[in-house]
Amino acid sequence: MKAFLLAYFTIIIIQNTVCSNIDIHKDSHFPVLKGPYLGQKPPDLEPELFAPGIISTKDNEALFGIFKHGTYIIFDRKPNGFKDWAKNPVYITQEIIENWEPPALTENLGRPWYLDYPHPNNGQEVYYTWWLPLDKNGRISDINIWKVKFTEDRWGEPHKLRYRINTNHFDAWPSIAKNGVLYFHSNREDSFGRSDIYKSVLVDGKYSTVENLGTKINTPGLEHDPCIALDGSFLIYSSDREGSQGKDDLYVTFQTENGEWSDPINLGASVNSEASENRPYLTPDEKYLFFTSTRNANLDIFWVDVKIIEELISHHAANRFHPSEK
Repeated sequence: MKAFLLAYFTIIIIQNTVCSNIDIHKDSHFPVLKGPYLGQKPPDLEPELFAPGIISTKDNEALFGIFKHGTYIIFDRKPNGFKDWAKNPVYITQEIIENWEPPALTENLGRPWYLDYPHPNNGQEVYYTWWLPLDKNGRISDINIWKVKFTEDRWGEPHKLRYRINTNHFDAWPSIAKNGVLYFHSNREDSFGRSDIYKSVLVDGKYSTVENLGTKINTPGLEHDPCIALDGSFLIYSSDREGSQGKDDLYVTFQTENGEWSDPINLGASVNSEASENRPYLTPDEKYLFFTSTRNANLDIFWVDVKIIEELISHHAANRFHPSEK
């Protein structure tokens, strides 16, 4: 099982970052914080609210990404009632000279094309989701997957991935394995439900075909937010399939040697709740699983030791071979 847990994860470190556009203001009330992840005590096998009062507040927060060995964090924060999706407030906080700076709104990452959650494929390229401007009725008109290159101190011009990845349906939440296989969710015409998980294999530098992961993974309900291990060995995603504890839960499935997927396993009552859990994110240091939850009546960021997956699988295997002990 350690082979799964020692795998490289989807999100890898961007070596260079943009600092020139960051509007950081000193805050005399901001606590002195040192060390990775804002100096927070690492969680164990029980999920904990991430940086309460600093990152996770009474507003609605969701994670963008964690870079530079846990010393550079991007997230968004939407006050309750905030509805202007075209101006998604994006914040950045980072450790500079051994001290964390207060979260500050950054125009660079808040540009209209840079919305939703980026998934770096390498140090020079980021795949991300962008929704087109709202229509006259205030609804999102389309969602597609884009990529942008990062060179030295700036983001390049974004490029929309071509047809088969993108359609006139909602195509979102890219996650890329080391071999270039792209996973995402979509509600395109051949989906089994409201949204399914798909993959596309990179061949000669192009994504020419798209494959639905099938009914073992997808249901008539909602499957979304895939997060693939960098070696492709396992996939974490959100689903409201039958048996879920809440609105939608986090599940894990493992890829066998012949490319098939195992039956999805619910991450359990400690991770999932009667509310909504989604947006799984595996940190670059291969130690923690971040996710968002509405269990506190607003959107919050939680984190947990990734060993919970190993514990879960061990328990699941024991129950399979010793059903009388359930």
